[in-house]
Amino acid sequence: MDPRDVDYVHAVHLVDTPGTQPRMQLVFRAQRWRGNPEIREPERCTRWGRWHPQALPRPLVPYTRAAIDGIQAGRLYTEMGWS
Repeated sequence: MDPRDVDYVHAVHLVDTPGTQPRMQLVFRAQRWRGNPEIREPERCTRWGRWHPQALPRPLVPYTRAAIDGIQAGRLYTEMGWS
């Protein structure tokens, strides 16, 4: 991908478990690309697909759901697990 064809769309700042290091999940949208997607972590991902945001397969990683909800709401940032 050409970096000019990729846009930042959301960040999720999360703590999965109290006492663990916080993480940032950055989400980008590619406008153009060449080639076909490949599964590079088969122990974590079994297939590629396209779904409507309100009909995603289960299980879904919670920070992925938070990012999708934030993008749909027009937000650039979401926090999770900081309470």
